[in-house]
Amino acid sequence: MSREVESQDFRNFYIATRNIDKKIVANMRKELKKAAQPAVEEVKRTVLATPSEAHHHLEGAPRPKVGLRASIAASIKVAFKTSKKMAGVSIKVDSKKFAQISEAGGRTGKKVGKLPRYLEGAMRKTVWKHPVFGQNMDKPETWPKQKSHPFLRKSVMKHKPEFVDALKIAMDNAMKEIEKKKLK
Repeated sequence: MSREVESQDFRNFYIATRNIDKKIVANMRKELKKAAQPAVEEVKRTVLATPSEAHHHLEGAPRPKVGLRASIAASIKVAFKTSKKMAGVSIKVDSKKFAQISEAGGRTGKKVGKLPRYLEGAMRKTVWKHPVFGQNMDKPETWPKQKSHPFLRKSVMKHKPEFVDALKIAMDNAMKEIEKKKLK
């Protein structure tokens, strides 16, 4: 059974299925999260392969325990979200986890969670400035400039066809379970 699934259609299917049996929905969510894992691994590989220019050339300058790229890779998460408008799997960088792992918060405060978005280019900037920790935190005019290197969207889109197939399989499995319940 082959069909094209629109976001709104899947949301409606998910809600209708949730009202029938929560176990069926749990299995569907589990299958979809599992189907997203190859994309997650691709995102991690891509972000870790992002070019890096080390700016730690000052003697005695404090260095974060975990670098930017490794912090982002460790903060990638898969979630299943439902709302009034959509239902589906999302792959994103957890900014709170990133801030904890990178330990780069210091004097940059809450803005540290935006670093992955700058690297991705999601802030509509192709070039962004950043402090070199321990050197010039109070002088933004001297911060080095860095080009964005998209890693999330392009990595996920490579896996879209296989994820769409997994979505169809998950929906078919849910339909089979519903049919079994009707026959009982």
